[in-house]
Amino acid sequence: MWKVMAADDEIYIQEALKNLISWEKMGCVLHSISSNGKELLEKMETEHPDIVITDIRMPLVDGIQVCKYISENSPETQVIILSAYSEFEYARAALRYNACEYVLKLSVLEELPQAVEKAILNLKRYYEEIEEGEKSEEGRSEIENLYEKMQRYISRNYCRKITLDEIAEELHANRSYLSRLYKSKKGVNLFDDILRLRIEKAKEYMETSDKKVYEISQAVGFEDTGYFSRVFKKYTGMSPKEYKNEKKETSDK
Repeated sequence: MWKVMAADDEIYIQEALKNLISWEKMGCVLHSISSNGKELLEKMETEHPDIVITDIRMPLVDGIQVCKYISENSPETQVIILSAYSEFEYARAALRYNACEYVLKLSVLEELPQAVEKAILNLKRYYEEIEEGEKSEEGRSEIENLYEKMQRYISRNYCRKITLDEIAEELHANRSYLSRLYKSKKGVNLFDDILRLRIEKAKEYMETSDKKVYEISQAVGFEDTGYFSRVFKKYTGMSPKEYKNEKKETSDK
């Protein structure tokens, strides 16, 4: 099933998305609906959707900023823009960040299913490119080599901010292709995997050193300790302090 995440601050659109769209028929599951772009991006820190549906105008973080974030971090993710008639020029700006379609809110029930089908076709085509390349021995070798280079680069640089553009430049490859390749091989989004690696390294620090939480946060590549704590709890079910104390109690026994 394709994972869909949405963001819109209007209740009637939220209700329409939840109750009036036949997601299962399209092979999709509506994972969550956020009321603003900030909430959506926070969820995307640990949950990687295949399709994002976002209002163009929202409080805190708008649809343009959402599109920009996805374009930079997860270009294979398909973005569908929800727009009012008066926002058409604004919506066109989102298309510059490779949003796959825009849908007028007045026609959301008719137009959104078509836009989702288009997004699914794009996703299938992207991953078919990887599968096609793996059919020949030479293609498999090239793909495996590129994938291993990505893993080595991440292992060396996870402790600082890494961008997809940076990895693409280092490996002399297309950024969108690299993102799709990594997910195809690993089964998870590239930046989700970097987060996972950072949390695993953080756990090692907590088990083997006396570093404070903020020091560990910085050591594994998080600039914001609050963000680190949220992600850590998402992955482990405990706050960094709780995890640290538990490991200390275990070692003291």
